[in-house]
Amino acid sequence: MIRSGQRGVLFRWGRAVKELEPGFHWLVPVMHGVKKTPVRSVTLDLPEQKVMTADGLVYDVRVNFVYRIEHATKALTLVDHLESGCRAAIPIIVTEVLRVRDQAQLVDRVSLDRELSERIHAWVARWGLVVEQAGFTTIAPNKGALPTTQLRSRTIERARALRLLIDAGLDPESALVMIGSDRHPVGKSSSRYHPGTRQPGRTIATRRRKKKAPAPAVVAKPGEARAPARPTAATPSPASTSPGTRKPPRPWVKTRLRSEHSAVGR
Repeated sequence: MIRSGQRGVLFRWGRAVKELEPGFHWLVPVMHGVKKTPVRSVTLDLPEQKVMTADGLVYDVRVNFVYRIEHATKALTLVDHLESGCRAAIPIIVTEVLRVRDQAQLVDRVSLDRELSERIHAWVARWGLVVEQAGFTTIAPNKGALPTTQLRSRTIERARALRLLIDAGLDPESALVMIGSDRHPVGKSSSRYHPGTRQPGRTIATRRRKKKAPAPAVVAKPGEARAPARPTAATPSPASTSPGTRKPPRPWVKTRLRSEHSAVGR
């Protein structure tokens, strides 16, 4: 029995004979075999991958791909696992599309999606698939390459600010000092809200905690008597070492001493 939304392939003695439409079909045991595959549209959201463009920048790219099976015989006989084959082949095609383009050409998403769809269709047509839609869902600069992609716009913005300061009557040296550094002065009261100004390994609680100053050493004068030192754990007091306060020996110590005395007497 083949249900709606599926298509079957009839195998006779292991050889593909014909495709079966939804419905009931008579089969001869041992001689006939049937494999079924869905012919509905399938969506693949591929994982994020890193691609380097022609100008040496690295981008994080995600691709969405919608396909359906048109020839069930090819899909079941020419590839072992259809979805795994698509997940392995499409990232290679994405790399080929983007590695010949630079940053300015990545803005035209319509032409990128069109070229990607055509290349994917030319690749998966051998497996009996039809591409319904394919395109880039995300093309974003990598975190390490993000400052490089913004370098041109930041340079233009600083040049414009420099001209405004000079036109306002400020000398060029002072204007360069004001806009030439990436680190801006931060007030002490607001420094806790700027993570870049904090010292590594220190929090607000540790900054507030004050260190206790050590007690000053007392030096006895020649005419004064020296006060006796208090007993500590390192210097036990005489009361703790007196015979009345000593701990009694353990039983196994007595037994050992007796055995030694008896051996000596013999």
